[in-house]
Amino acid sequence: MILDGRRIPQDDELETDMCIVGAGATGITLARSLDLSGLNVCLLESGGMDYDSQTNSLYEGRNLGLPYWPLAECQLRMIGGNTNGWGGWCRPLEALDFERRDWVPCSGWPFGAKELAPYYPRAQEICQLRRDNFDVAAAVSHLADPSAGVIPADPARFETHLYQFSPPTRFGRVYLDEIRRSERIMCLLHATGMGIQVTNDASQVASMRAGSLTGARFRVRAKIYVLASGGIENARQLLLSRDVAPLGLGNDHDLVGRYFTEHPHTKRRMFLNAKRPALALYGLKYYGRGLAARLSLTPAQQEHEALLGYSANLHAEYRGEAGAGFASLRKLVLTLSQSRSLDPFVRAPPYGPKGITARDIGNIIANLPGTTFSGFLQAFRTEAFVKHYVLESKSEQAPNRDSRVTLDHARDRLGLNRSCLDWCTLPIDRRTIVRAEELLGEELQRLNIGRLEPLTPDEVESWPRTGVEGGWHQLGTTRMADNPREGVVDRNCRVHGVANLFVAGGSVFPTVGTAPPTLTAVAMTLRLADHLKQRFVAAVCK
Repeated sequence: MILDGRRIPQDDELETDMCIVGAGATGITLARSLDLSGLNVCLLESGGMDYDSQTNSLYEGRNLGLPYWPLAECQLRMIGGNTNGWGGWCRPLEALDFERRDWVPCSGWPFGAKELAPYYPRAQEICQLRRDNFDVAAAVSHLADPSAGVIPADPARFETHLYQFSPPTRFGRVYLDEIRRSERIMCLLHATGMGIQVTNDASQVASMRAGSLTGARFRVRAKIYVLASGGIENARQLLLSRDVAPLGLGNDHDLVGRYFTEHPHTKRRMFLNAKRPALALYGLKYYGRGLAARLSLTPAQQEHEALLGYSANLHAEYRGEAGAGFASLRKLVLTLSQSRSLDPFVRAPPYGPKGITARDIGNIIANLPGTTFSGFLQAFRTEAFVKHYVLESKSEQAPNRDSRVTLDHARDRLGLNRSCLDWCTLPIDRRTIVRAEELLGEELQRLNIGRLEPLTPDEVESWPRTGVEGGWHQLGTTRMADNPREGVVDRNCRVHGVANLFVAGGSVFPTVGTAPPTLTAVAMTLRLADHLKQRFVAAVCK
């Protein structure tokens, strides 16, 4: 069932078996996975059915480090969470991503890729992928298009990785009816987690405080608690819970909020030779058929030069795309579109009616011929009007203790400390992108495909202060490790030292590879569901 948390009686106490905080991809996946297990689940969602700027303003916070998205834009408080702004990119992590690498401090998961492999097929079904594998040769054969060629790069340096696109699955819409019909799941909208209360020795969670912007306050008492609110908010919830643990829950070793990790995105123009090569597979041409590819550094090359994971797309930009009129037109289309499944290279919040300003309308009208032309080119992607190609690099970031989420002194409308984000990188992050682009540039010239636009001295000097963008991938802040001195949660995603508190989502990733995190986060959640069934269901349902 779905209820409005604003209508819960003041100071009421709700009793349930499991309390999940956050109804995004991981929260909804976990609730659905446990629906037939006999557990009663309370799913707390801070937002409602639709985007609301007032509710989303609870995410507002300060950026202290590298330039980053405003925190109230790159996180979405509504049922379905950040899947409402998801481009749909899907690929499993590589085997190397789970391993400890001598040249990457603090790397490695507590288990290998084989542990998670059985969960990926189910995760692919949940994310509504059209194919059951990520085989490049099979995809090229299926497309049967001469423009869908594989770049014959030196196999010692680069390999082509296939990515699949979810429609994208807006979890809050796709699985809404199932949640509504469930007799075991109670989803409370407009119900924000406001802190975790624990026993006097902090070894057990006793209740979750919750409330709404209307002033309603209540508690949820459960046997099991799971934080599934995203990389920034999961850490914030633990840090806010200081009634018994002065530093916050799970933070005895000052690790909660540390190791904030993103996928740095950078762009460089690429100039083609006169003959256009078959690059369509590496851009957007087959987005509608659910496929794209990236060039990636091989594991051998990463080890040989002590580099991180690196991947890159080569996609077309069309005439007029950089104009103010087209930017405003795109904003208007995003506002009117229900699916927002337009372009997985663009990250933008789901603008409401107030997101369209008089300036936007003026931009569209003032540039109407060019704007119309640009919109036509985007819709039909006519190669004759490609202005140039863009190399978009999406690399791995190394774990960095100083990259972190902390609490600010400023408070939100619920009286809770806001978040501070200090996104930091290490020399290996810069070296990976610079060296990988250098190697890729050599390959493009060797294959007579084209050349990359040289970096200016200012660009070389200022990186990563300019030219770097995050992918809305907030990861690593409650990292997983068997040793509590190295991580916040154990291999089963349980917070060290707290028997009945778990964390779901990308915040538990110790290292993040180059693949977008949603598919792996869903797979990890399925694994967590199996663990909870084995450990708790029999005891709870007696």
